[in-house]
Amino acid sequence: MAWNYPVQDESALKPNPYCPREQEINILLLGPTGVGKTTFINAFANYIVNDTLEDAVQDEMQVIIPSSFSFTMPESFDEKTIIIGEQNDNENFLADGESSTKQCRSFIFPIGDRNLRMIDTPGIGDTRGIEQDTKNFHEILSYLAQYEHLNGVCILLKPNEERLTILFRFCVNELLRHLHVNAKENIIFIFTNARATFFAPGNTKKLIENLLRKHQDEHGVVIPFSKENTFLFDNEPFRYLAVRKNGIQLDDQQTQSYSRSWDHSVKEYSRFMSHMITRPLHAVANTISLNEAEQLIRKLPRPIAETAKLIEENIQLAQEHKNKVLSNPEIALEGIPQNKAKVIQLRHPRTVCVGENCCRIIDVDDEKKIEYLHICHDECYLKGVVQETLYDPKLEECTAMNPEDGNTVKVFLF
Repeated sequence: MAWNYPVQDESALKPNPYCPREQEINILLLGPTGVGKTTFINAFANYIVNDTLEDAVQDEMQVIIPSSFSFTMPESFDEKTIIIGEQNDNENFLADGESSTKQCRSFIFPIGDRNLRMIDTPGIGDTRGIEQDTKNFHEILSYLAQYEHLNGVCILLKPNEERLTILFRFCVNELLRHLHVNAKENIIFIFTNARATFFAPGNTKKLIENLLRKHQDEHGVVIPFSKENTFLFDNEPFRYLAVRKNGIQLDDQQTQSYSRSWDHSVKEYSRFMSHMITRPLHAVANTISLNEAEQLIRKLPRPIAETAKLIEENIQLAQEHKNKVLSNPEIALEGIPQNKAKVIQLRHPRTVCVGENCCRIIDVDDEKKIEYLHICHDECYLKGVVQETLYDPKLEECTAMNPEDGNTVKVFLF
């Protein structure tokens, strides 16, 4: 059985329209799939509106992002699904194992005379595999390009990780790998569901310390990890609030426990914001440039292979010319025949496809190659699409796509 709490039409949180963009506090939220980034944002919205849990129960619930969770009824042990808001194209909270957040989105909150922007991102460690994680990171970097600075890069973790699993190591290392070295002073560690470990980092602390120590040995970068840049929250009070809003009553002992967690989290958010405003601004362009360089390096194998092939062909031509000169010295003055490569810089990015009307297979030096007969979109400036890319979902937005079904077999941007 599923119970639904709808999103209110009007939110009590209105961004400050007069806050200059350079004064905005931008916070990037990163973390493994299922760590609770969405609940963290929803909880934050309610913490800044109500100081106590009881006040929040009496007030309108702030639902920033639709989400769902399972709740077991204390008396019968029946499991209920509590749905907050309505599922949309950006939130897929009914799919087990997949990242709930499908695309990056930002949520702006008024903090005094400034605006705080939280940037929610798809989770790392998606069950769909490493290729999906790569797409998610590309989505994050493309989204960040619209901002000039970040005040904080928050890595969200659960405090009770027992051992250094491959997935946990992959998630942390991938997050660090995509950040510029200058972002180290902006990195903040946030532990969710910390009530279970008495608001302490728990077993995860040693795992993080070991990973950061190894990162320092391999890259020479010291990333701080201390009480100063570590914050412990509990997402459960927000879930308790959702349960109460669905008409479910819990006993006084449970209510008092959640109230204490609410009080602790409100204080922790205050400490979090005090730390955030002291951080130096991290230029987003640094991180973007780092990852663009990585993308460029990944593209090098193809031109290197083609250059090596051209060199090999010219060596063969030179050897054949040498044999001919030995038998006929007069042709020596003709010079050594050589194949030359000519690089033509395209004036605009182009989109092509492998539809039967747009290309054909031809033989070139005993090799099968694709000859494009038609350019599907001559000037294609899709945002967030890396050139020389196949199967990028954003290519569906190209005007060359069929507007009815969004398909043209296979599309390639170059």
